[in-house]
Amino acid sequence: MLHIAIIDDEHLALQYLYLLLNKIEGVQVTGKYIDAGDLIQHVQVTDLDAVFIDIHMPVIKGTDLAEQLLDIKPSLHIVFVTAYDKYAVKAFELNAVDYILKPVKQERLPVTIQRIKERKAVEQEIATCKSSFVIKDLGVLQIYHGNKWIEVKWRTSKAKELFAYFIHNHQNTIRKSELIDLLWSNLPWEKANAQLYTAIYQIRKVIRQIDAPIKIVSQKEFYQIDMGDGIQIQSHEFKLDAQYLLKENKVDVEQYFAVLEVYGGEYLAELNYSWAAAERKMLKDLWVKLINKFSEHLHLHEEPASYNISKMKDLTGFDIKATDILKEKSRV
Repeated sequence: MLHIAIIDDEHLALQYLYLLLNKIEGVQVTGKYIDAGDLIQHVQVTDLDAVFIDIHMPVIKGTDLAEQLLDIKPSLHIVFVTAYDKYAVKAFELNAVDYILKPVKQERLPVTIQRIKERKAVEQEIATCKSSFVIKDLGVLQIYHGNKWIEVKWRTSKAKELFAYFIHNHQNTIRKSELIDLLWSNLPWEKANAQLYTAIYQIRKVIRQIDAPIKIVSQKEFYQIDMGDGIQIQSHEFKLDAQYLLKENKVDVEQYFAVLEVYGGEYLAELNYSWAAAERKMLKDLWVKLINKFSEHLHLHEEPASYNISKMKDLTGFDIKATDILKEKSRV
């Protein structure tokens, strides 16, 4: 989903552009503004992909406004809309994604949207190759740097489970006594405490070896995992994206496939830790709700043998419940 804001000093032109953009699948207009100050405030607090700016406005030139917005958010994609073509050179000096002449035509806008998507995809790929670590925990627990799988050799199964538990609680502090009760409750306190320190040492050693921006921080009787910039946790990202899609009334096919492709199996499935059971069920329930909503949309709007329905079957075929949902929807 592309999140876009628009600004024009003419109310009718603003409303017309708003209506045209809302007809395009995969686009959400998060705000339409006449006042530049209101748009600046919106950009400061909203996760935006692009802004459509009328260049010729009475209070501030669109190119000057674009410079201010790019100072706030350098990753913002700018599209200029104007009845005057004399500003085109300045527009492209600002590295604008596109430059559209008024009156805006419906058939012209998909070209602009595609350009935004392509530039955004290139930027994301560059960022991923540079710094991104992904901890995959839907199915097999794995660590990736960019698109490259990193082989991690855990000295003990307890160290691996402890690492998984830290990731599971990445937003919380954890008492040392909780970790001992979880993993070494069968041992005397002193020996259990020693085992905990040994496992922490092993985890820190692995983190150094893979050069990930992760720290295990110790404070008196507590531990906390500190996740630096460039770290993604697969299950966490899936949960946020799934919850967002389920709240939306409009079904974006591309967005649904992107989120469903992330779910390659149940949470920490191959490890079967009892403490992960509640999270495993919650994530599975979200996945099933996505399949229900998406399947209903596909079977209402597409033929039974369509590419998207076939793709949906391939994506979810590893799960009996998902397969049953698709069969049921096809009979409706």
